Amino acid sequence: MESQTVEYKSDIPIKSNPFKAEIVAFLNTNDGTIFLGFDDDGTLIPEKIDQYKQWESWISDWIHSAFNIPVQKFVTIEVSAQNFAIHIKQGDKPPYYYKDGEGFNSKGIYIRNGSSKRRATDDEVRRMLKAQVANEFESEPSSVQKSLTFHYLQDKLLDNNIVFDSKGLRLQNIDNQYNNGALLLSEQNSRVTKIAVIDGLDMSADFLAKKEFNGSLIKQIDMTLEYISLLNDRRVSFTGAAARLEHESYPSKAIREAVINAYAHRDYSLSADIKVEVYDDRIEIFSAGGLPDGLSVADIKEGISAQRNPNIVHVLDKINYIENFATGIRRILASYKDFDKEPMFIVTPNQFKVILYNRHYAVVDDEKQGWVNNNLKKNLSEAEQLELGFTLQDSLLENDTMVVGVKQYIDANDEKIIKILTLNGDKSRQEIQDYLQESKTKVHQRLTKLIELNLISKRGQSRAIVYFANANERK
Repeated sequence: MESQTVEYKSDIPIKSNPFKAEIVAFLNTNDGTIFLGFDDDGTLIPEKIDQYKQWESWISDWIHSAFNIPVQKFVTIEVSAQNFAIHIKQGDKPPYYYKDGEGFNSKGIYIRNGSSKRRATDDEVRRMLKAQVANEFESEPSSVQKSLTFHYLQDKLLDNNIVFDSKGLRLQNIDNQYNNGALLLSEQNSRVTKIAVIDGLDMSADFLAKKEFNGSLIKQIDMTLEYISLLNDRRVSFTGAAARLEHESYPSKAIREAVINAYAHRDYSLSADIKVEVYDDRIEIFSAGGLPDGLSVADIKEGISAQRNPNIVHVLDKINYIENFATGIRRILASYKDFDKEPMFIVTPNQFKVILYNRHYAVVDDEKQGWVNNNLKKNLSEAEQLELGFTLQDSLLENDTMVVGVKQYIDANDEKIIKILTLNGDKSRQEIQDYLQESKTKVHQRLTKLIELNLISKRGQSRAIVYFANANERK
């Protein structure tokens, strides 16, 4: 039966362009096979067997000269006593089209649609052309050549006992020109990463922090991972015999895979920055460009891979940031196997978004939102609870005397102060006051209390005094 990947044809018509269009449709869409000498139901037509030799000669000529570029590496012919099959792989540089005179032939661009072909629309052709530019961007010569430096990359290579070799790392071509991949990995990289931490569930809420990282792509990866780690709260439970288990808000493995994939596979021909938005209940990671080579989310969940930036992936592999086994998405999903909300992957032609859900966040009684720890928190001392970040919103166990004790020290605005200082570094009293919109006296009381609880500290004198989170100081 004919399908997205199978086509039956009884013969090659005298006017051969419709048959060439069938080959083009597979080249532009997906792998498939055309069985020649069969009726529409897939039944062999015995009298066609005598034409096998002629068909093989024609098609062998076509794959070298009938299309806009030679396609012999994508098309193979399988001929046996009672079978003539043309196996076609999806091409890596669409759009493909059959020739009809000289120059671009938009009428010859076809795609596969179910069990038949159809002519590609203008928008589909534009997307193919745009994807081709994206896939070739990193290997094109860079506009910046003489002033590129690679100090951060060199340090990472030395950590892995690898000597910096620009050609071995695919950063230069045979003419000693740096490519765009080299520029992205250099200190002169102009692309940035933007991170926003939102005090709520959507963009209508206040911002707790905004950060922007620049420099080498690898440096941006490191800084992004380090910054997100500040937000990745850990909760403790007991399994008996005083054994502790730590539960992260977000699995570290999922964060690492999602962040590195965003840099490794994004479309650098687009000007959009990598963005990370952190809400109370989730992290959203945005990278420019859809999936390469026509892949779908279902494909990548099954481990099917395609590399948009093979040179960058090669470098990341050298420094042990990435594995070339198409396992990233599956690792993200596996890290959430015991959680009721699976990570989401949202794809548009211009963007790939990953959503990771906070495993400590819960909505209670339709109104009350907060952090919930259902384990044996009562086994922790009050000091341990404070050290581990268990505050007023960390539990809804109202009758727990330990929690009542914590409540008298910490409220929601105290938590915001700690979070602001953790995410932003040093802040003055006035800056904290401006955010909380409270009186000078009230903010001073809060800061004094948090210092007494050893959650924050201060440095400087008089008007130069600033406050910082003790967790930052330990780092």
